[in-house]
Amino acid sequence: MELEDFEIEDLDAEDYDAEEDLVSSSAGTGSVKKGAIKVISIVGINLLVILLLIVIMGVVLFAKGKITIAKTYEEGQEPIYTEEQMKQLMLAAKEDAAALADAEVEGAYNNGFSIGQNSLLDYIKDTLMNNNSSLETFNKIYPDHFIVVSNGRYNFLQINNNLKLSNLVQDQIVVLDSGELQYTDANGNVTSHKGIDVSEYQGNINWSKVAADGVEFAIMRAYYRGYGTGRLVKDAKIEDNLQGAIDNGVHVGVYVFSQAITREEAVEEAEMAIETLQPYATNVPIVIDVERVAGTTTRMDALSVEERTDVILAFCDTVSNAGYIPVIYFNTEMGGLYVDLEQLEGISKWYAWYGTWLYFPYEYDMWQYKDTGKVDGINGNVDMNIAFDVFW
Repeated sequence: MELEDFEIEDLDAEDYDAEEDLVSSSAGTGSVKKGAIKVISIVGINLLVILLLIVIMGVVLFAKGKITIAKTYEEGQEPIYTEEQMKQLMLAAKEDAAALADAEVEGAYNNGFSIGQNSLLDYIKDTLMNNNSSLETFNKIYPDHFIVVSNGRYNFLQINNNLKLSNLVQDQIVVLDSGELQYTDANGNVTSHKGIDVSEYQGNINWSKVAADGVEFAIMRAYYRGYGTGRLVKDAKIEDNLQGAIDNGVHVGVYVFSQAITREEAVEEAEMAIETLQPYATNVPIVIDVERVAGTTTRMDALSVEERTDVILAFCDTVSNAGYIPVIYFNTEMGGLYVDLEQLEGISKWYAWYGTWLYFPYEYDMWQYKDTGKVDGINGNVDMNIAFDVFW
């Protein structure tokens, strides 16, 4: 582009410097310049409007807590949050605290369960290794239950507080070197009485030696009823045993191994026992033995709990009316599952449980604790008993 293509326009010397007034000499130069200025003005106004709208929207959003302005805080100065932000922060903190608490509880539970499980297993192992039976072991773990094994099943029976509970104290049981048991008072004085129960299976008994061995009482079989035939049979040694014991100062009582299935049969058993005992003693125990026979089915097994209980009551009423002391002999299975102890409350009880642990939770008067006892004057084994109260 050459210099002659431009012209110098005369302008007021007061407003312009000569060197600044050089402009284009083309005929359309002035119009172009004015158009450009106009476009620039319009664009600038639009930009200002857009910026103003952005500022207004930012102010509104900030006021509503939708946006925050980043700010650097001096040390020790707390940041400023909107109400909505504070709610969100508090909710997050609560959720974090709950998650942490759940984790701690679960950890404590798992740790405690592991410790408890190991302690329980160690306890079970130790008690079983100390020759305690499984029933004794479970009884210590479940002290509010009376646990009965029957037909291969463990029955956990809630202890019936309507019955008189045993007040015997385990620490007051003394085991002698001979294996005999004694019961003492809190001061160590022996309060129990040594006894045995016998039948024709013990053969000829030297009652003088029995008495010298400290036996205070003996319960003798008078009759037994066949568990298949139902026939009532007299024990072959009952008269000899009654006379021999009485002659040597040993207190006596008799029992009937019952298989009565009706009240009439129970009355018959009681009357035969009374008739046998009358020439020798009055006001002594006459016992109905209602144990089950292991490994076989007996005629009495078909009875319901109510029927069996009714048979027992018929026997005991007959004994009591004749001036003797009715007693019920039973083991854990029979006492727990097959008789109604509430209906038998108030009748003296003779409990069979082989061991040294006071297992039966309810009140009883005699305890048969061993069937392999040794007593001077008797050949072979004999059942051993202690009485907590006297019957004479």
